[in-house]
Amino acid sequence: MRKSLVTLAIAAGTVTAVGAGTAGYAIAAKTAVTERPVAAVHVVKPKPKATADPKPRHHRPRVKIVHAQPAAPAPAPAPQPQLTNASAVVMQFYQDLSNHDYADAWSLGGDNIGGSDYNGWAAGYATTASITVTSYGTWNDGTVWADISALQTDGTTRTYSGTYTVANGVIISANITQTS
Repeated sequence: MRKSLVTLAIAAGTVTAVGAGTAGYAIAAKTAVTERPVAAVHVVKPKPKATADPKPRHHRPRVKIVHAQPAAPAPAPAPQPQLTNASAVVMQFYQDLSNHDYADAWSLGGDNIGGSDYNGWAAGYATTASITVTSYGTWNDGTVWADISALQTDGTTRTYSGTYTVANGVIISANITQTS
């Protein structure tokens, strides 16, 4: 038994298979594209059956369609650590506090350094009109030092100095003391 490979052409949502078998069989088949991709089509010439009739019979070749297995989806990449500028995180934290956007400041690390629940922490800024970071810097380990001035609603200014530790875009600890 001989097999011959049939060429496939895919166009406009159909698969057309055209080829010639070893005994001159020509095949043209048109079928709708299914969800399973066609990997190969083989034309198999059937063996002639022994008959008493000396006249050979013409048999249609059988077409065997081999479906390819769908490719497995690519694995998701491993999560990468979030790389951020630690100073930028601290500066954004204070910008959020100055804008009275306490929810965003809380999510940048206020929950890690607040010492209370959200409502108690946010209430601690009730008399703060604005906050300015007067100087800051960072070391390679994600530690940011900062000097902070907080203008109060009564016109007075409180100053603070200390360090923040930032990891994965969030302040994870602070060591801040009031200097005036």
